[in-house]
Amino acid sequence: MFKYYIASLFAFVASVAYSQQIIPATIKQLPAGSVKYQGNTNTCWSFSTTSMIETEKIKYDKKDIDISELYTARNLFIEKAKRYILSNGTTLFEAGALSHDALYIIQKYGAIPNEFYQREKAVSFSDRSSIQLDAILKNYLDSVLKQKPIDPNWLAGFIKKHDAIAGVPPEKFTWEGKEYTPLSFQKEVLKFDPNDYVTITSFTHHPFYSNFALEIPDNFLLAEPYLNVPLNELTNIAKNSIERGYTFAIDVDLSNNGWNCTQSGYALFEANRFNHVANPDTAELAYSQELRQRLFESLVTQDDHLINVVGIAKSTNGKLFFILKDSLGPTPFKGFDYLSVNYFGINALSITIPKKALDKKYLDLAKSKPGRAFSAD
Repeated sequence: MFKYYIASLFAFVASVAYSQQIIPATIKQLPAGSVKYQGNTNTCWSFSTTSMIETEKIKYDKKDIDISELYTARNLFIEKAKRYILSNGTTLFEAGALSHDALYIIQKYGAIPNEFYQREKAVSFSDRSSIQLDAILKNYLDSVLKQKPIDPNWLAGFIKKHDAIAGVPPEKFTWEGKEYTPLSFQKEVLKFDPNDYVTITSFTHHPFYSNFALEIPDNFLLAEPYLNVPLNELTNIAKNSIERGYTFAIDVDLSNNGWNCTQSGYALFEANRFNHVANPDTAELAYSQELRQRLFESLVTQDDHLINVVGIAKSTNGKLFFILKDSLGPTPFKGFDYLSVNYFGINALSITIPKKALDKKYLDLAKSKPGRAFSAD
């Protein structure tokens, strides 16, 4: 009874807070399907990138295909495990990654509709377990490395341990009356090419209009070419993408002051965190290229979370917001939250965007993605 009372009280307070929200007026919001919950899996990179790909199928084929984020995460675990073993445990092994990892993995392994490899099993495990899947898998890899030569069948044991928790994906499945493998589904239905996307950033420790590998932990290969542009251009590219009908994935810091999407539905560049009820016209700090660089180099700004940006909106006083489709969990706007341009200017480390949304001058500057080898096959 006590637990029920507390839950009811929380729901009432949340509903009152929500009723007091001032919602920015939508300028444009693109069809993006329903919000999917990632739990404690730390696989936002897969959820956000998958959502971006799904929005393009809605745009071009008028089909809302629910793609399994878990299948992509599983296959990146396999690639990371191979590299971890070959490096004798000296490389990064955890659940975190970036959009370009998801793009690469979908190209190499294919994709599966969620109905055939459901995210819910891994999400449920992550929410109830005191030790997460990546830690369990890393413990296994460390045990393999304790004895040399290592067990030649270690990879089969690794996959078995993963699939005992998250489930075994099908080798083939029937979707809309036709049989597919994950790779044939990727090629025939998604018609997917990772070279159709580019990642763009804005930092001054590398020349503008050049390509470089951004020095952040989740960019663990340090191989992905980020196109570097001035901050005002990065912001304009993001706005233009939505206006031209393309969603994109954003790599953003959510640990800094002003991020309160879970409590209020807003991310505003404020000196201090605010409480549950927010006004989008709340005063914000000024942002600049110099401040952005200083906070990045002092390790204040981190690559915490990836989200699919699906729209733009404007407050009563004319402040522009990006509309987020966030996989972290329930929020006052049911997963569709608002991030101000000021917060974007400081805390958006990069965006991964369809090339079709870009002006030609950026296409000419962006390098094609390099061929990758996480490890020997």
